[in-house]
Amino acid sequence: MRARLVCAFAAVSLFAGCAIHPLPEDVARANSFDIVRQIRCETRDTVREAVIGYLDILANQGSVTARQLASQYRSDPASIRNYHYNLLKTPDLPKEAWEAAKLFYDTGIAYTFDFAITEDNDFTADLGFLKQRPFSKVSLGINAGAKRKRANERIFTVTDTFSGLLTKLTEAHCEGQIVGPNYAYPISGRIGVDKLVNDFIYITLFENLAGKDAKPGDLTGPPTMVDNLAFTTAITASANPSIVFTPITPAFQLASASINALADRIDIHKVTIGLALSPTGLVELAPLRSYLFGPGSTQTGPQVAQAGPLYVGARVIGGGTPAERLAVIAVDQVKSREVQLIPPP
Repeated sequence: MRARLVCAFAAVSLFAGCAIHPLPEDVARANSFDIVRQIRCETRDTVREAVIGYLDILANQGSVTARQLASQYRSDPASIRNYHYNLLKTPDLPKEAWEAAKLFYDTGIAYTFDFAITEDNDFTADLGFLKQRPFSKVSLGINAGAKRKRANERIFTVTDTFSGLLTKLTEAHCEGQIVGPNYAYPISGRIGVDKLVNDFIYITLFENLAGKDAKPGDLTGPPTMVDNLAFTTAITASANPSIVFTPITPAFQLASASINALADRIDIHKVTIGLALSPTGLVELAPLRSYLFGPGSTQTGPQVAQAGPLYVGARVIGGGTPAERLAVIAVDQVKSREVQLIPPP
């Protein structure tokens, strides 16, 4: 019985871990670097598939150039690092094919990660003492315990462009990192970036996706789109072993002992992903939409937004290319709505 008591307590103690600095790798086999790399590589693969899919469309329309490029990128994925929209500036393709490729080439991406982890480790012990007397029993109970709580929130932003993912993220960097969905700890697996990227492309082209404060028939900024994903993983473990002794002498003796151990951990992981066209891409957007929809398009000449090297927002700081900065701005607008002002009591 004593052995069982010790083993049960040891099991909960191992789970509790008493992490001074709670981090994702305490539970998942992935640290912050691994999580960022997984999501960036997932995004790179999504952009690759979008490029090859676009080349397939052009190839089906009779373009030999597009057919050759699509075949090359399928057989040798690493060769897509040499991809550039100017490769589509050939006689067998209309200029709109080149304009569409140029439009999305430098699309900016901003990923804001928010890892909030709370860990509770509670431990109590109860000891019961008993003294036998001729006509009565005297008992004495002793209770002791400790409650420990640790929390950590890590927030940071990473930026990319479609072209940077294609040309700079090497095969070695992503090798063995692309995994399937992880339903137990979602942030460490595939999170579905492909749905956001594909929707962004199609809605930009065919549904007049606009920027902030857009007015009918005009664009005051490049089209943007943001997904705000949140994943919660809760883990609980407890043990309540006890032991009862039979007194054999009239003196005070240990009659019973019990241990209550409880360990709770809640991991809330958020990743907010923003996409934005490069401001220079707006030059091609209006005529390209006119070409896609034919005569009668209501799009007018867009105003090209000006962007600096760094954006300092209410919740997010980031920068890079103009498109990356605009993606950061889009993310900051979403994250800022999460702030709740609590009035004093």
